[in-house]
Amino acid sequence: MLSQAAADRVGMASSDIECFDLLSLHGPMTAGRLAELTGLTTGAITGVVDRLERAGYATRERDPHDRRRVIVRPCLERRADEAAVAAYGPVAAAMDRLLARYTDDQLELILDFFTRANAELHAHITHLRDEGRRDRG
Repeated sequence: MLSQAAADRVGMASSDIECFDLLSLHGPMTAGRLAELTGLTTGAITGVVDRLERAGYATRERDPHDRRRVIVRPCLERRADEAAVAAYGPVAAAMDRLLARYTDDQLELILDFFTRANAELHAHITHLRDEGRRDRG
């Protein structure tokens, strides 16, 4: 719901802002990799990247090692634009205050838990998608 509210605030679709967040977090990647991370089809990702590019949030570049591939690169300066700061600034400040309450050891444990939980959720999502493809296939 946070993504949707932030997307509404900056005038984007929630899938677009999620993809921009992934690009910002992981750095440049192929559209195919972005599709894998989000579970969106490659056709849907093409539309997302088109919209991100038009809005100035991403650029497409040819892969210097394989000219058939296209790399999607985030325009990180857009993370600091006025609308993005208004959408995410207060929650980022709240998270900073929350994190300050924990010791480094506690934060390490919390990070370990969320890393493991995320891996389990990702495995389950992959399983559900694979089952769905088999059922339709």
